[in-house]
Amino acid sequence: MTENEVTEALVMSFLELINERKLAGRPYLAATMETIAGWLSDRTGLSVTSAHVQTLTAAMREGGLITVGGGGIGFPNTYDTREKEMGTERFWDQVDAFLLAWKHPSRRAMLRSS
Repeated sequence: MTENEVTEALVMSFLELINERKLAGRPYLAATMETIAGWLSDRTGLSVTSAHVQTLTAAMREGGLITVGGGGIGFPNTYDTREKEMGTERFWDQVDAFLLAWKHPSRRAMLRSS
C-alpha cells in the first residue's frame, strides 16, 4: 500500500464496519476506539491506534459522512453513516469529495509501522 492509499483504506474500511453492523440488524456501530483500531488494523494491514481512529472519526463527522453519539462514561460511542438521510448517490459523492480533500495526518506513521 502506498502513502496515498492509506486514507482511502481507512475511510472505506470504517464505512464497511458500520454497514456490516447494519446488515447484522444493528442500528449503528457501537465500539470503543481501541476496538475499532484493532478491526481497522486487521482489515487494512496498517498499524492503527485509537488516536488515529479519533482523528479519522472527527474528520468524517466534520465532513458530513457520519454521526457520532456518545454512550456516556464507560460506554462506547456509536457511529452511523448519513447515507440514509442524504441519499445513496449524494452520500457517495460526498465520500469521493472527502477523499480528494482530506488525508489522514498520520498516514506515514501507520504505513511505516505496519
